[in-house]
Amino acid sequence: METKSVPILFLKTRSQPHEQYNEYFTSNPLDGAVFEPVFIPVLRHHHVNLDNLKSHLVTKFDPADPNSYGGLVVTSQRTVEALSSIIPTLPPTALQNLFANTKVWVVGPTTGSALIGLGFTASNILGQDSGNGEALAGLILESYGSRPKPLLFLAGETRRDIIPNTLSTAPEERNIVVETLTVYETIVDEEFETEFEKAIGETGDTATWIVLFSPAGADIAVDVLTKHFTSPSSALYLAAIGPTTEKHLVDKLSRKPDVVAEKPTPQWLWEGIRAFTQRDGVKRGDVTVSDD
Repeated sequence: METKSVPILFLKTRSQPHEQYNEYFTSNPLDGAVFEPVFIPVLRHHHVNLDNLKSHLVTKFDPADPNSYGGLVVTSQRTVEALSSIIPTLPPTALQNLFANTKVWVVGPTTGSALIGLGFTASNILGQDSGNGEALAGLILESYGSRPKPLLFLAGETRRDIIPNTLSTAPEERNIVVETLTVYETIVDEEFETEFEKAIGETGDTATWIVLFSPAGADIAVDVLTKHFTSPSSALYLAAIGPTTEKHLVDKLSRKPDVVAEKPTPQWLWEGIRAFTQRDGVKRGDVTVSDD
């Protein structure tokens, strides 16, 4: 069987130093089809408050200090990147203590793996299967115990605050103080629409997947998506990284994505695409992938 190339447009900034979506999809072709990932930044991020972050990491994570933090909450790759820019500047003793003793609650395995890659102890990374902020907050309430120490939540300036609100308003015996430190800000990439249109144009009639990673990304991409999803013969397929982004697409685009990842990971996104192609086949454009 002739091997076909399937472009897959990831509407996100390519993570550094490793991009797990690129690695997974280039290493796992479907029957007769090899993925060609393209990364199109929707948003640009820049770090803020790094001096404050460094000070917190050096002085407020001593497990013997009753006034220190009891752990970190990290929910995005952007936050990991802010941490990675500070890690090389920490004193060796503080760094060793941070890596060995700090509990870190995360939303998904991608963030967890990135933190382990920085040097955090794997057994201290919790919540990798939680999937969203609400579920993670519930897990923290169940697993944190009765320790009164606050948690430090590292976040972007645009957030829904589900985690700190849930933890701080829990019944008194389970209440957890959460202090939030903004470590990155986000702006729309001025080149996004041009680059997105260009990438779609370069695929021609080839069956192509477009993957959205957030409601914000869906908002910014909706004008281009509306233009290209008006034709039922379009060779474009749409995937969402989770149910929140799916709902946003339905609200904004009046169209359900072809695939919604069961969990926000490269493997589950790939599994969703594989199940779709085996069930329905990718028959638009010049690629057909099915079990028939």
